Amino acid sequence: MSTTLSPRARHDPRRDRGARSWLTPARRFPLVVVLVTVAFVIAGWSRRWTVDDAFIVFRVVDHVLSGHGPVFNVGERVEAVTSPLWLLVMVSASAVVPLPIEWLAVSIGLVLAAAGLVFAMAGAHLLSSRDGRLVPAGVLLWLGLPPAWDFATSGLESGLGIAWLGACCWGLARLARAMPVAGRATTPVGLAVLVGLGPVIRPDFGIFSVAFVVAVLLCADLDRWARWRVVVAAVAVPGVMEIGRMGYYAALLPNTLLAKEAGLSNWSQGWRYVVDFASPYALVIPVGALAWLIARMTRGDRDRGPRVVTLAFVVGGVVYSFAVLRGGGDFMHARLLLPALFAVLAPVALVRVRAAGDLVAVAVLACWALLSAVALRPAMAVDGPGDGISDQRSFYVEQAGDAHPVTLDDFRDYARVTRGAHAARLAAAGQRALIADERIEPLAADAAPAVVYEAGAVGLASAAAGEDVYVLDRLGLGDAYTARLRLETRRRPGHDKPLPMAWVWGRYGVMSAVPPDQATAARAARTAMACAPLRELDQAITQPLTVRRFVDNLVAAPRLTTLRFPSDPRAAVDALCGANGRA
Repeated sequence: MSTTLSPRARHDPRRDRGARSWLTPARRFPLVVVLVTVAFVIAGWSRRWTVDDAFIVFRVVDHVLSGHGPVFNVGERVEAVTSPLWLLVMVSASAVVPLPIEWLAVSIGLVLAAAGLVFAMAGAHLLSSRDGRLVPAGVLLWLGLPPAWDFATSGLESGLGIAWLGACCWGLARLARAMPVAGRATTPVGLAVLVGLGPVIRPDFGIFSVAFVVAVLLCADLDRWARWRVVVAAVAVPGVMEIGRMGYYAALLPNTLLAKEAGLSNWSQGWRYVVDFASPYALVIPVGALAWLIARMTRGDRDRGPRVVTLAFVVGGVVYSFAVLRGGGDFMHARLLLPALFAVLAPVALVRVRAAGDLVAVAVLACWALLSAVALRPAMAVDGPGDGISDQRSFYVEQAGDAHPVTLDDFRDYARVTRGAHAARLAAAGQRALIADERIEPLAADAAPAVVYEAGAVGLASAAAGEDVYVLDRLGLGDAYTARLRLETRRRPGHDKPLPMAWVWGRYGVMSAVPPDQATAARAARTAMACAPLRELDQAITQPLTVRRFVDNLVAAPRLTTLRFPSDPRAAVDALCGANGRA
């Protein structure tokens, strides 16, 4: 007699366990990645904006696409952009995508920042041990940090920097996990090129590149010649870029770094910058939790590769923070310290919870991230408070009267934009004029530009003025002469060397129209501009770029990079021209 089992009787209990465990380890990782990435994109998009300095990049992009080259003013080769690779990205995108450049910068920056998170999580997944439950850790810190959302869409190279750090984490993690089985495998030339790109993103990212190249050499089982190939591959792109910079701009560093005197120390201001970042968000709490996880990871994993990669990121982040601290930081709240923080959290973006202490650390991070995302914010600051640091997004939202100021039109009522637009109208009308000290004066007969517009913060102003107006940047980011003033008094970070008005009158004004109290200094400024060192600088950046000029600039670049002269025109004459008053 056969017995037929009912559907209930035929039910396999293992099928129930499978149904209850549909979120298997293989599915959990992509789900975490998707949730974290979507959350970050939503947070970044909710804070979309464009900072004033981004419009400097947009002006240079316009000049490149118009055939004038990567310059700030037509006919004058000055590197006003700190990130050559971001400039290349923006030029390429603007050439092929029919969207306003502001929206391109916001969108590309956010996509790149999100990609950096994805790469970091993929790298952390490879670096983590194979036992324990996979949970987000470092990414919780990033998700809960409002400045990370802000600078993903600021129009600057921040998103590109995060994407590169994340990609390096993933690439190095793959190399580290291949160590036990790779033997003397193929030289990782492609990875070496990738980790060597730091100086092309920002010169100070060279700190990360050094740490990552060391990690490649320690992780890959290579002979002596293969190690040299790794080093050569890492320095190839930055090396070619540096030769091009020297020959084209006659400088060893971007003009922005000369203006900011990045090589000099300003410890007290740097400490204020660190506190300004750490204090509003109580960063000691999440950083302490991360330190616990990193210590567990580097002590508990028996494989040398993951430990090497983790330490490379931690050491790179710490040394980079130290460099920011030494240099005095920045005037933009949190901006320069974000890459260092991301580097430290990248290897533990995701972790395996294996002990009660790990679970407590992750719980602390989760609670902090929720509180920070909802409630923790820096105090609203005007543009240029006592310590020189301000929440730039809040400032420009207030100035534009728009919750999401992105395009130039969003800032149309802002004073800097209206003045720049007025200069553009003068140029369009064919007038010759010097707009200085909020006055319109006659322009010197020997001045090549038709309209010279003197301005301080020049991003929005220069974008509104257009390429037909010569914008004289009195803070030096876009002016080769101001950048080489001697630093005499520490001021707001990045604003340490404002050009005295006497130089403006002396370079471009008609002496009979110069204010009487400025006349003597203005004449001295005109004399100083004729002295040999400044004549050499003028020839290096304004003469047609022939092969001979390129070679001459290569030779002169070290000398012109270190050239400094007093901001007082009369003292400058003595320093530049000697006792005879003219060289």
